[in-house]
Amino acid sequence: MRLGHCKILADIWSLAMKKSVISLLVSISLWVSFSFAQQQTSQWPQWKEYVFAEDGFALTLPEDPRPHPDASIPDMTVYTVVVPPHGNLSLRVSHQYRDCAATLAQLRDDALKGKAGTDPASVKDVSVAGHLGLEYQFTGSTWTGWDRYYCVSGRFYTFSTQWPRSEARPPAAMRIVSSFRLIKAESHR
Repeated sequence: MRLGHCKILADIWSLAMKKSVISLLVSISLWVSFSFAQQQTSQWPQWKEYVFAEDGFALTLPEDPRPHPDASIPDMTVYTVVVPPHGNLSLRVSHQYRDCAATLAQLRDDALKGKAGTDPASVKDVSVAGHLGLEYQFTGSTWTGWDRYYCVSGRFYTFSTQWPRSEARPPAAMRIVSSFRLIKAESHR
């Protein structure tokens, strides 16, 4: 009977251990899942509006745009962000005043001629707060690009985005462009 008692105790102990191990594994799994979910949530962009009064605009972005001077065009400030899943978007603001009608006409003419891989069928007139603009799409060997220009009292705002050619235009890029609004500029450079 003693041996039978030991076997019963061993079976009970074994069953208790199995339940404890299963409970522990479930707890660990839940903890890992929760931790992963927290990490994923913290990686999702927190969209907010950024105001750049010195350049006369505001827009909603998923991250700080890190403004910097354009490396090849010194009279422009560039605001750049990553747009998920595999693209980027830059807004260039010109500080050299240009003739809106003449510059937009030249851009349109070049795009309609298909210069630099531009798709002439993609050329469209756009506007923001009554100010004229233009947009078009172009392609490279592995990527697709899209530009939109607005001219506001001689100042150009140029949106440019690129993404892998095998993918659609990132919706986040259009969300950003759609959020663009003009504000009274604090000063001209």
